[in-house]
Amino acid sequence: MQLFAIKFGESPLYSKYIYRDISTDEKMQISWSYYLAKFNNKTILFDVGFRDQIIAEEWGITLVDIDNEINSLANLSHVDVVFITHSHFDHIDNIDLFGNSLIIISYDECMHVINNGKQAIRERLLRENVLTVKDEFLYDNKFKFKVIGGHTIGSSVIYFEENEKNYVITGDECYNCNNLLENRPIGIYSKIEKNESFISDAHQKGYIPLPYHDLNLFNKYKKVSSNIVQII
Repeated sequence: MQLFAIKFGESPLYSKYIYRDISTDEKMQISWSYYLAKFNNKTILFDVGFRDQIIAEEWGITLVDIDNEINSLANLSHVDVVFITHSHFDHIDNIDLFGNSLIIISYDECMHVINNGKQAIRERLLRENVLTVKDEFLYDNKFKFKVIGGHTIGSSVIYFEENEKNYVITGDECYNCNNLLENRPIGIYSKIEKNESFISDAHQKGYIPLPYHDLNLFNKYKKVSSNIVQII
């Protein structure tokens, strides 16, 4: 198995959004990213990012052109599976680019998007090859997709083991590795008790967190290119 983190943007964000125990208006620099895995001759994405420059400007995000970097790793026109952790724009908006992939998403999050989301996203989720999950689902005897519902109504995480280490791709149940490592709940949530329970459990069990907005990940792991690092 190979696993890569792909950064497609950076911006400042209020620290109180990341950590519930912060109340000041200080900001910290974050990444906007997603993950790509190669496993059992399959190409797998964990969320898909977005490409709307207007939204990027509204959020103060500097988007990065990563097409050439990604093309050196995989052909994104032949992605086998896409896991969607939740329906916020930076995790799902590019889903219309993956018309032939199997989409795995929580039932509640899928229904929320179909009722409230953008037309292109709704249309993709109403097509075939979409698997909705109400609790948990094990894909290819490797990746356990688990619905948490702390960050959003159906936000989910993905657990897996590799080389005798236990990892969790956290969606935005964690923004930063320290949410889990230091047992500090997030500041933006739908059900705080569900987020607290997930973080506490993963913290106690020693899972290695793989969040989407921790800029330090791109200094910690092996650099493949300017905006891609190899986790495994």
